[in-house]
Amino acid sequence: MTTIVAERAAAPVVAATRPPLARQAITALLVFGPLAGAVLAAVALFREEASAADLIIAAVLYVVTGHGLSAGYHRMCTHRAFRARRVVRIALVLAGSLAFEGGVLGWSASHRRHHAYTDVEGDPHSPHLSGSTARGQLRGALHAHVGWLFRPPPEERARWIPDLLADPDLVVLDRLFPLWCAVSLALPALLGFAVTGSVRGMLGGFLWGGLVRVFILQQATFAVNSACHLWGRQPFRTRRGDEARNLALLALFAFGDNWHNLHHALPRLARHGVDRHQWDSTARLISILERLSLVSEVRWPERELLESRRRELQTETVS
Repeated sequence: MTTIVAERAAAPVVAATRPPLARQAITALLVFGPLAGAVLAAVALFREEASAADLIIAAVLYVVTGHGLSAGYHRMCTHRAFRARRVVRIALVLAGSLAFEGGVLGWSASHRRHHAYTDVEGDPHSPHLSGSTARGQLRGALHAHVGWLFRPPPEERARWIPDLLADPDLVVLDRLFPLWCAVSLALPALLGFAVTGSVRGMLGGFLWGGLVRVFILQQATFAVNSACHLWGRQPFRTRRGDEARNLALLALFAFGDNWHNLHHALPRLARHGVDRHQWDSTARLISILERLSLVSEVRWPERELLESRRRELQTETVS
């Protein structure tokens, strides 16, 4: 029988080291800055100071940047689930770069490592490596959600992403990540001013369309790393020890990446939500782009392959 999922890679030989203090400070700013904005927004909402323009700007930019992460960073660059024309490739990666989650090269390198060492030593953000006690499980969950960002493993880009390093557009976009962070906050502020013509509108756009939008999207991405390896269903067989699960509660926030079990069973598929009522807006976006001939070589799921994975799970469970 042909093996559908590659065997787990050998344990890494390079241990994680603590990054320089300056890098940790930048990471803290990128993570806790939006958190501070979310707290301010909660106060403003309690005082009924959020306007319709604030919320619309936040929602639109959330959808744009979220699909940039899911379609651009994740399915296109990391897993090569489809090929895109140059302008579309740049647009998707640029949209993802506005999410305050790092440049595309480092993001993709970490994620490929995650798939190579899922939930074993070497996984950058497994929640299952801190022991089985209650304290260990809590520590593991916090590590998977956000803690790992402050002590990531070596990126080893030449090892994990040689194909992406050969793309000059991606290299430039990655190097300009600090600029994209500035744009990510300035754009909603300018939109708020353009819509309302007031400083109040500009500040509201910055707060809701900038900081709050970034905070919620970050938490959705972090939850895929943590919650989707702790809770949910596993209808498809993955490699032994791989705890990737489907968590329906994240569907609207993670744009389909929450159907994490199938993704780990068959990582290169362009669609992650394949069962009834499994909303996967990223797959719909890819389908639209394919119809417009803007993307090609899309790896759509095949029914026989999916049913084979289900049968293997059932057989394994019965035996």
